[in-house]
Amino acid sequence: MDYTKEPLSFKIKKVIRYLRMYGPSRTVIKVKSQLHMKNTKVFEQDKWINPNSNATGDVAIVGCGNFSFSTIAYYVSKKTSGKIKYALDVDKSKSLSLAKTYNVHCATTNYQDILNDSSIKLIYIASNHASHAEYAIEAIKHGKSVHIEKPHVVREEQMERLEQAILENPNSKVFLGFNRPQSKLFKILNDEMNQQKGNSMLNWFVSGHEIEDDHWYFSEEEGGRILGNLCHWSDLCIHLVGKENVFPCTISPANCKNEKSNFSLTINFNDGSQAAITFSAKGHTFEGVREYLNVHKGDLLASLQDFHSLSTDVVEKKKKYKLLFRDHGHEENIVSSYKDTMSADKQGEELSYIKGSALLVLKIKEAVDTGKVVSCKL
Repeated sequence: MDYTKEPLSFKIKKVIRYLRMYGPSRTVIKVKSQLHMKNTKVFEQDKWINPNSNATGDVAIVGCGNFSFSTIAYYVSKKTSGKIKYALDVDKSKSLSLAKTYNVHCATTNYQDILNDSSIKLIYIASNHASHAEYAIEAIKHGKSVHIEKPHVVREEQMERLEQAILENPNSKVFLGFNRPQSKLFKILNDEMNQQKGNSMLNWFVSGHEIEDDHWYFSEEEGGRILGNLCHWSDLCIHLVGKENVFPCTISPANCKNEKSNFSLTINFNDGSQAAITFSAKGHTFEGVREYLNVHKGDLLASLQDFHSLSTDVVEKKKKYKLLFRDHGHEENIVSSYKDTMSADKQGEELSYIKGSALLVLKIKEAVDTGKVVSCKL
């Protein structure tokens, strides 16, 4: 939804709701991001050099849309010692707007500028989905570390080439943009689950944004909403079940034919854990994506709502947690990628996890697309 076209009363209510959900500073940048997406000013040639910035920096951002503007650039600038040197987008208006707002040295359309610059240590990749792996593979081959926003691949062939690049360039660290495992309440829930024995029963209900049928998400090469959205919750299932307990697993779809945005499926994991995921996008959600998780493992019953509140019951012991603002783990996810890149003692994500999270959602897409039960092996 384009909020800039809505009536003034709607805009005011939206801002008030965001203040309650995210606090003042995040609300301000989210409002600015709506204006950023409407920017039409461009630069000539293939680059624009910021006259108010010197030629220093160790970070580049590839893809300068809403998420990069309101989240990646925001947290890199506010919460790390890093400096953004390059902003790249095929749409010059987006890279120019981001560069001016965050005092970035160069807005460019030439990826080689970034790859050939030895001062760039980390590249955040948040372009269109089909290009994520392509940008990442080239960066890794040039010795850069990468933070790849979801999904990190859209085809198994991309995962094979990404794996090869990682194996051949062990000094490059790879981080994934799955932010929710870094959220405060999810960490609490994971700790509670790790104290219980046996396998798990997981039930996700997610209400997402309705988008038009001609949205770029639905282009065949981009992977649709399963790879673009559902990957968040398939990845969360891996964390909840335990990476060592996931594969092999079996995926069973229960969806209507020709549905682009509404899916139901179950996953039977190797340790006997089960997950049911329902993703529904039938209209506009005023507060953004709504997420409800119910968990049963051992003596634990737990309910997580919108990464804002969590309740746990362990026999007679009941606990309730509620944050002042929603925490989807964005800050921790983005900041830790930078800090870990700069630390000699830290590594990127394990290759087995990078590969496993990719294969699981790719097989989910296969199951939903074909309407057949699909097995997934690592």
